[in-house]
Amino acid sequence: MKKFLVVLVFIGSVFGCEAIWNNGPTGLLKDIFTITETDGVKNLDTAIKQSNFRWIRPKGLERWDVYSLFDSTVRSALTKKIKHSAMAKEKMPLKKHYDAVVVYGATTSRVKGRIEFLVHLYNKGVTWDKIYLLGSTRDLKIGNEADQEMSKALEKKGLAPTEMVMMNELWHQTKMPEQLRTISVVSIQSGERPDGTRANTEDTLVDMIKDGNNVEGKSFLFISNNPYICYQDAVAKRALDKYKVMVETVGEAMAPNETMENVVDTLARCLTNIKHP
Repeated sequence: MKKFLVVLVFIGSVFGCEAIWNNGPTGLLKDIFTITETDGVKNLDTAIKQSNFRWIRPKGLERWDVYSLFDSTVRSALTKKIKHSAMAKEKMPLKKHYDAVVVYGATTSRVKGRIEFLVHLYNKGVTWDKIYLLGSTRDLKIGNEADQEMSKALEKKGLAPTEMVMMNELWHQTKMPEQLRTISVVSIQSGERPDGTRANTEDTLVDMIKDGNNVEGKSFLFISNNPYICYQDAVAKRALDKYKVMVETVGEAMAPNETMENVVDTLARCLTNIKHP
């Protein structure tokens, strides 16, 4: 019986982008399509088209902006289905050592949580040879409340109030074992996109792998948090596929106040990135 339970735990921890599409739509994705009365779940092309049309957040809004796609009945059904799913749970690594660990940029509170999760993994015996912090020039002054507070703190120190500077500052502020401090940290900053919008996950990955020799055939552990693990796992696998990189994405459980709009927006983006060009 003990062996059987261990196998169940292992299988449950495999989910990244496979949480919603694993040689076809998972039960979770089918249920979400049903709850939101969205058609086309059985075919990936149709699922991408339909989810992008119905679930992607309005242009110009960020994940911290409040907007509504669903009535209370649909939102309640989605919450009930998702809160017990792989998209809501903590995801831990499958291995004990990786060539590199990567912390994705995000809002100040999320970056703080991701760095603390990295430290938690290290304290649990997970190791790596190099650390990457992937950030951007995003202006914290137009971010959420935590970003704005951090921007003031950075400016008082004479530092630019950007996402990348915030990530570096949080890294230095976080308590961690001295041995972890000795590992090489590489900060990768991505600028604005041609249309003037902030850099996204793919942009930071592209900048990280400009020198393909640094990643070829290596194992990378990416630190995100749910419900974004499936999306960022799919993006990394697509971006690094030609370099034969072993990609694994892990992170904290979904926050209790996460909106269902953010969840389905993330699902749509995950489906889009699952399909390789």
